[in-house]
Amino acid sequence: MTTETRKTICPLDCPDACGMIATLENGIITKVTGDPDHPITQGFLCHKVQTYHHRIQSADRVLHPQHRVGKKGEGQFGQISWDDAWQILTEQLTNIKKKYGGEALLPYSYAGNMGMINRPAGYPFFHKYGASQLLQTICSAAAKEGWSLHYGAKPGSPPEKAADADLIIAWGISAKVTNIHFMPFVQKAKRRGAKLIVIDPYLNSTAKSADVYYPVTPGGDTALALGMLKHCMENGLIDQNFIGQYTDGFEEFADYLESKTLEEFATISGLTAAQIQELATLIGQTKKTFIRIGIGLTRNTQGAMSVRAITCFSAAMGLFNGIEGRGALLQSGAFSGDTHLLSYPSLMEAPTRAVNMVQLGHALTELSPPVKGLFVYNSNPLSIAPDTTRVKAGLEREDLFTVVHEQFLTPTARYADLLLPATTSFENHDLYTGYGHFYMGRVDPVIPPQGEAVSNFDLFQTLAQKMGYTDAPFLQTIDDRIESYAASIKEIPEKQKKEGLVSGEIIRSDIINHGGDFSQFGQYRFNFSVKSRDPNIPRIPCILPRHEFDDPNLKSRYPFQLITPPMKDMLNSTFGERYCNEAGTLMIHPLDAEAHSIQEGMLIEVFNGRGRNIRKAAISTNTQPGLLILEGIYWENESSQMTSVNELTSQQTTDLGGGGTFHEARVNIRKVLAKEDIL
Repeated sequence: MTTETRKTICPLDCPDACGMIATLENGIITKVTGDPDHPITQGFLCHKVQTYHHRIQSADRVLHPQHRVGKKGEGQFGQISWDDAWQILTEQLTNIKKKYGGEALLPYSYAGNMGMINRPAGYPFFHKYGASQLLQTICSAAAKEGWSLHYGAKPGSPPEKAADADLIIAWGISAKVTNIHFMPFVQKAKRRGAKLIVIDPYLNSTAKSADVYYPVTPGGDTALALGMLKHCMENGLIDQNFIGQYTDGFEEFADYLESKTLEEFATISGLTAAQIQELATLIGQTKKTFIRIGIGLTRNTQGAMSVRAITCFSAAMGLFNGIEGRGALLQSGAFSGDTHLLSYPSLMEAPTRAVNMVQLGHALTELSPPVKGLFVYNSNPLSIAPDTTRVKAGLEREDLFTVVHEQFLTPTARYADLLLPATTSFENHDLYTGYGHFYMGRVDPVIPPQGEAVSNFDLFQTLAQKMGYTDAPFLQTIDDRIESYAASIKEIPEKQKKEGLVSGEIIRSDIINHGGDFSQFGQYRFNFSVKSRDPNIPRIPCILPRHEFDDPNLKSRYPFQLITPPMKDMLNSTFGERYCNEAGTLMIHPLDAEAHSIQEGMLIEVFNGRGRNIRKAAISTNTQPGLLILEGIYWENESSQMTSVNELTSQQTTDLGGGGTFHEARVNIRKVLAKEDIL
């Protein structure tokens, strides 16, 4: 028996981008462990990925091209050769462009694979074809817009700084679920006597380990940040030296805060004025404070505003002054290369229409001229897109040609006309960087492609050539693309710039020593010039109504607020194949359960005007009265009548960035089955 180990990096949509070591016996992966040499991974993995090799080698993987033989949605396919698949694909794409124009083709992809090369691998082809452009906004667009509006393109603070903090605030992030490698820095700080504060609408697993937990209302983060800043400003707790030396526009912001009462902010935040004063005073008196901001708090119609308010609070408290133990981190922004070398927008003959991926349901059912071809890769829109009832109606169209490049028969793949086998990251060449830390690595395949699976890069390079495209980008090898892009990354250390990136080596961004440090980057703006922005966007962070939660008409019909946070067993919809027949839970407060005669374990239908979702009742004081929690994106399942949680969420977008509003839906509930009849 031959045993060997090979290094790689986790490709999933997570801040950690963990270094991994795969153990192979006779060429078969038998174990996956964390890389002890990776400064962030530190030798351990989340429990989802510890068994990743079983997914790679699963008997349920899609390993050969397949053509639909049943009705759309039935998931009935016949295996075909790649030659036949290429013929079907090129003929269909040629016909679509000839009859309807290039914009009739819509690509749909996101972050199923976060590889710097494979994630955007389809862009050059779709630009050349003249397809509609997909606005990839669904996750972090609002957070990025809110951050950059005041902070610019500057990096956040390195997570390592938290280890030296005396106070760590996890604001809108359940780090134990979505950023587990931040927790060792928290634990190190706590061993020195530091406190952990968690701000979140419900008592999640991270909040349970906090020294103090503050149950903010969904979307109430803006009011909390502004209320705390008002208190600190009025009690001499802000950093006047930092404000005077490194910021601009604070006077306008201060005038707004003075015009409001603390009680106004408290009412909207869901906390009491006393709680706001308590937390603000603690931060003001603790110079070494580190704030870890979660993207999840932006998934409402005032999401970008919340990030704006929190970063302004952080700046006013001097957390960006570069001192040990002080900082704020949303996303690291550690490596910035020339993305034109990945997407090649120069291949477009003319600008084409843009479609927001959050509004796929509208695009497939109402857009004019209509979408005639849908090309899905790196995503599972029937599970992850909002308002999936509309998405499903679009996928059912007989005049829509749908291609899905996938590893498993996802709910979306069941609607494919042509299903193509995709490699996993263990079978790819690529570059990876984490958006929660300052490290990057290059990887080579751990194993050869399984079956007839092909990578995103190889799929689109081959397709381009079969369509007759001979432009230089389509003649590149994967190594060409990697080396071309890597050479454009400014933050790569000088040694690697000269010698090149070596597979398995983890490099640290040159910008890490300046992350979150305005003594290196210049001014922070508490306001901004409207000359380069939409004049309807407030110049300073302020309170505005939420689109759905604050609608009195919707509230009268759908009295419950709903948020849909992640769960520990899945990452978005990835790993959903492990739980195909599970319903998931509905977390409901005891007072609400009693009012509706709901008992533990009952099957409950959660519904609104968009759709429904069935869950098992989990009665708990971990949530607030009137607030329902549906963790996890379980797959739609035809046999058990399970539906996606995103049947309940809206195509309404965030205040900036066009992001998804997954944490702002109004719903009602009703019992469907007795406890003894639970699936």
